[in-house]
Amino acid sequence: MMGDINNSLLCLLGATFITLCSGTVVRVVALRNAEAELAKKRMGSFRVWWTLAVLLSIAVVFGTTGVCVLMLVASVLGLREFLNLIGTQHVGAAGIAVAFVTVPVQYGLIAFGYSEAVKVMLPIAALLLLSTARLLRGGPEGFIRTTAGVYWGIMLLVYGLSHAALLLTLPADGEPTVGNVGWFLFLVIVTEMDDIAQALVGRAIGRRRITSTISPNKTWEGFAGGVVTSVALSVLLAPWLTTFPAVTTASGLLVAVLAGLLIVVAAFLGDINMSAIKRDVGVKDGSTILPGMGGIIDRVDSLTFTAPMFYYFVQAVH
Repeated sequence: MMGDINNSLLCLLGATFITLCSGTVVRVVALRNAEAELAKKRMGSFRVWWTLAVLLSIAVVFGTTGVCVLMLVASVLGLREFLNLIGTQHVGAAGIAVAFVTVPVQYGLIAFGYSEAVKVMLPIAALLLLSTARLLRGGPEGFIRTTAGVYWGIMLLVYGLSHAALLLTLPADGEPTVGNVGWFLFLVIVTEMDDIAQALVGRAIGRRRITSTISPNKTWEGFAGGVVTSVALSVLLAPWLTTFPAVTTASGLLVAVLAGLLIVVAAFLGDINMSAIKRDVGVKDGSTILPGMGGIIDRVDSLTFTAPMFYYFVQAVH
């Protein structure tokens, strides 16, 4: 709720916008002699970052409810893009309805505190309801591809992504300095900064490709840049956004480093997983809803893997 906001959270949000202001100035200066099309694309992506930062700030101010609403919208838009990509001609109205009904149910359970039910109900219910809806529609044409495809989309963009909101329900000892939204902010900041670092370093010095056919822009140099960035941010942010052991102790430093490494590896896997899906259907971006970035699934692809992996890592640590 609104009352959950505290001074530490305000300082963090303020620092975020100061960083964005600095980045905007740097980008404007760097693009002053660039080609018009490139400058338009780069500035378009920066406007998207501003919009996302504002939405994220509003969400965390309202705590669990705000984060659930934000992630619900991301899941709905992402699932819509995903279904458009894989094609729904053989799914039927009932199958599509099942897919979208899972979203408010999943986030409603989180918002009302049914965190244990969230972990097991959706995978089983979605599987049974999707296959039933598809069978009742009649005809075996495209059964495997469409049913499995829709189920995979639900697992990625609803179940996996919802773990970001589930972080606010963690019964960890004590509470992060910025409140229970700290876990969520830690995940989002480290994941997104890893994506940016990999892109910038890869663009600047990347030579050796990791997956030339799935995601040709991914390089080992860029991945190394992401590792350094993620680990450094994890150690820096852990005292403020988590209740991990103090990083001044050997155990605390180890946990923070492992958290950063876990996120960078999971982010990479989530990214190339979505890239493989897009390559399979012959597109580069999920949509054009985010200027300079593509679609919603292009922005949350890493989170579909980092959110559940980080959630269970935190549970294991505590």
